[in-house]
Amino acid sequence: MAAISGLSALALRFDAAFVIVKWLGVAYLLFIAWKLWTSAPDGIQAQAGGKRGLLAGMLLTLGNPKAVVFFGAVLPQAFDLTALSVSQIAVIVALGLAIDLGVQVAYLMVAARARAFIRSPRQMRAVNRSAAGLMAGSAALIAMRS
Repeated sequence: MAAISGLSALALRFDAAFVIVKWLGVAYLLFIAWKLWTSAPDGIQAQAGGKRGLLAGMLLTLGNPKAVVFFGAVLPQAFDLTALSVSQIAVIVALGLAIDLGVQVAYLMVAARARAFIRSPRQMRAVNRSAAGLMAGSAALIAMRS
C-alpha cells in the first residue's frame, strides 16, 4: 500500500535521510553482532509463543522496509499506479500478503527443524558466533557501498 501511494517516490527525494538510516543500520548490525558474540550460550529452551509470538512476527514483517522497496521497484513497471481501481489494489495487496505468509510459513518450518539440532550450549555458542560474523560482515558490506 505504501508503494502504491507513492512512498517510493518520496524516498527518492530524501536521499540524505537514507544515508543517515544506512549508518544507523550499520551501527545496529554491529551492536547485534557484539551482543551475539558475547552472549552466554544457554541452549534453546522451550518458549510459549502463542498469540504474543504471532503478533511480534506480524509486527516485524510489517515494519520491514524491503517490501516497500520491492513493490516500489516492481509495481510501476507492471501497473499504471495512477489508474489502479480499488479491486486491482485489493488483488495486489492480497497477493503480497499470500506470498509473504507462504514465505513466513517456510521460515517457521526450517526454524523448527534447526531448533531440534541446536540443543547444547556448545552448539548454541557456534551458532551465535557464526551469526555475529555474518552480522559484522553485512555491516561492513553496507558501509563500503556508496
